[in-house]
Amino acid sequence: MVNIDLNEAGRQATVAIVGGGASGTLTALHLLRASSDPGLRIVLFEADPSHRHLGVAYGTTDSRHLLNLRAQMMSAFPDEPDHFANWARRAGRKWKPTDFLPRMVYGDYLRDLVAQFGDDRLTIVGARVEDVVAREGGFEITTTVGTALAESVVLAYGVAAPRRLASAAGPVPGAAWHLQSPWDLAGLARVPDDATVVIAGSGLTAVDAAITLLDDAPRRRVVMASRRGELPRAHVEQAMPEWSTRIPSGPLAADEVAALVYEQIAEAKRQGVDWRAVVDGLRPQSQSIWRRFDEGQRRRFLSAYVHAWHLHRNRMAPQVAARITEYRDAGRLTLHGGGLQSVEDLGTRCRVHLTNTTVDAEALVNCTGPLSDITMTTNPLLRALLDRGTIAPDSLALGLACTEHGELLDSRGDVVPGMYSVGPPTKSSNWEAMAVPEIRNEAAGLAKHLTSTVAVSRAATPVTGQ
Repeated sequence: MVNIDLNEAGRQATVAIVGGGASGTLTALHLLRASSDPGLRIVLFEADPSHRHLGVAYGTTDSRHLLNLRAQMMSAFPDEPDHFANWARRAGRKWKPTDFLPRMVYGDYLRDLVAQFGDDRLTIVGARVEDVVAREGGFEITTTVGTALAESVVLAYGVAAPRRLASAAGPVPGAAWHLQSPWDLAGLARVPDDATVVIAGSGLTAVDAAITLLDDAPRRRVVMASRRGELPRAHVEQAMPEWSTRIPSGPLAADEVAALVYEQIAEAKRQGVDWRAVVDGLRPQSQSIWRRFDEGQRRRFLSAYVHAWHLHRNRMAPQVAARITEYRDAGRLTLHGGGLQSVEDLGTRCRVHLTNTTVDAEALVNCTGPLSDITMTTNPLLRALLDRGTIAPDSLALGLACTEHGELLDSRGDVVPGMYSVGPPTKSSNWEAMAVPEIRNEAAGLAKHLTSTVAVSRAATPVTGQ
């Protein structure tokens, strides 16, 4: 494995991976494991050294930010489900497979895997990719430090930055009190110790931000504001029993699936089984269900059921939920529905008008979630590819238009040969594409496809002199 800016070793690649967070790293690892071909050349581009192999999810340095899945669910390799739990044990970590580990520990795991499996076939380039243009036999990749060539390109840019924060009255001004990224731990640390902070959003990222703010300064107060004013549900300490819900074959309707899930939850309750077992039992089938919805049914799901699904599917670790309950009981954390109505700039502070109250705050933190509509992106690479029609948004503004196998579609709806995506950008086709269990499966499938394609390509290439 070579860590460089762009030199001769990184100019010619079999596969170029744009994005060195968890999605890109898992793709590189699966490529290395899938092929022993010494001619394989992988170039991984990641401009931010602090997030290399981590991304925003595992780049946190706050040990109170915990994984939302148990250790036994977080293996990098589908064929070795205990890999992460065993790694943690070998590393001297005193956790059980059913525990919820700090997210930064998972970052250590990914970096350790790169050190273990990386060899001279993998080049890591500290540069931002600004454009990718199709050329005969592959792609020309323009970066901030030079140009590279690759036979295939994988867009693995992960979770996009949050959408621009806006109230019902319009965009929130970009003042010093406006923290536009919830992952800016240095910015959170600069908030005064006796501050009142408004967090826009009440999902898992908002929960992490609240923990950092409230644990670090006992006099701080946090007000969470979201449209519905609900927190994610909590995991329970004990692992759930297995529960399998039989889904009918053929095309599906969102209302039909929702009714079936509610029936199964009621049946589970009659048997003394928690609803969480039903939701967890649906996870292996969720991608299949999504693919069997036509576009109208997908829209129905997004309008009628997506909020309830996220609340119950993406849950807080038990320790995190207990902390949040303590803050609320102490009056340090309050939750409001209705979202932001308007925001006034008071110089060093802001006045936030919520549905039924007004809060004067020293800081306003944007935790409204990542921007999935790529037509609104400011990413130079995505902007260039969109403007040229090389890539396209999906019709539901969930990410990139692509096939279920990650093949990108252009503005005409045609497959772009040799160009792929993995992870969150593929949500439009795969729905579940944000967490490690699904990303690792995507990465493994893509690696198998790419290495077989390389083998076929080389077999078809005449050997000079024969």
